[in-house]
Amino acid sequence: MPIINRKRRAQAEPEAPPPPTRRRRSPSVSEASSIDEEVDGEADGDTQAGSSHDQMVKKLVRLALASEYSRQLVRRTDITSKVMAPNTSRQFKHVFSEAQDQLRSVFGMEMTELPQKEKVTIGQKRTAARAGSQPSSSSKAWILTSTLPASYRQPKILSPPQIPSTAAESSYVGFVTFVLTLIYLSPSSSISEARLEKHMKRMNADNYVLSGEKTEKVLKRMEREQYIMKVKERDGGGEETVDYVIGPRGKVEVGERGVAGLVRKVYAKKDAEADELERRLIRSLGDVVIDKERRVEGEGAEEADTQEMEQAEEEPQRNGRRGAKKQTPRRSSERNRRRTRDEEDEEEDDGEEVETEDDDDDDDDDDE
Repeated sequence: MPIINRKRRAQAEPEAPPPPTRRRRSPSVSEASSIDEEVDGEADGDTQAGSSHDQMVKKLVRLALASEYSRQLVRRTDITSKVMAPNTSRQFKHVFSEAQDQLRSVFGMEMTELPQKEKVTIGQKRTAARAGSQPSSSSKAWILTSTLPASYRQPKILSPPQIPSTAAESSYVGFVTFVLTLIYLSPSSSISEARLEKHMKRMNADNYVLSGEKTEKVLKRMEREQYIMKVKERDGGGEETVDYVIGPRGKVEVGERGVAGLVRKVYAKKDAEADELERRLIRSLGDVVIDKERRVEGEGAEEADTQEMEQAEEEPQRNGRRGAKKQTPRRSSERNRRRTRDEEDEEEDDGEEVETEDDDDDDDDDDE
């Protein structure tokens, strides 16, 4: 039998498969939703930041209006705790400026910073000197003041609030202005307690004011609202002296101009008396109380006088030789006048001598 080749044929090796291509994996539904949430979160963060900024501006405006209604100060600490959001202290200037714009454009008011309290007593001055550091000029406290023109500042437009009543508020404002006027017109802008009581008796307000409140209670309210400051000090003999000075709120809300306005209303004068009153006000309160109309009139009169003087000085310069020629006849005329005066004096002397001679002749005849 033929030998059978039992060798198996080597099977053809299969071709190598192509390298697998990388396909871009599509995100799953959960991943896609998370990406969308991130994008929406960033957009919501921007809108929330803008809305929070606007909310802080509105809160500051409401705080200023509410504080002024109750005559309380708008302090920096109150703004930080009641208006500003957490971690937004750097936005204070922007929030404050935008609130100022809204107060001016909508309400006709603005926040005015109060000055620092003055060091009045010797002890306060010594304490400040020992501290060595210069006191900060900023008080970080504000009140609302009107920005309306003077023509709109009338009782019909700016009427007193009705709470507790219009009469009570009117009497309080009048009493405050009266007391501040007494202090401003006193020497060194301070008045003793005894002298203030003396003026109160003259006004029949030593016990009660028009609204029915006790005078002592009203003075304490004025001190609390910083219209006035009560200063107590002991002298060398150990006696305690009590004086009243102008407070920060009184300086801003009334000031020298308000005092001058009250004096002009009470002592209404005309012509020469009005000029004398203005001079006294300037002497007591300073140049800040000068009436604008009078200032314009005075400046116009001064300008006219200066123009006339300049014209008078320029005339001889313009004329030149004419001015010199005019001076020569004047000199000759003066000499002629002197000559005529001398001649008249000589004639008078001659007349007196003749009269004396005639008198002597008459005496001789009488003797004969």
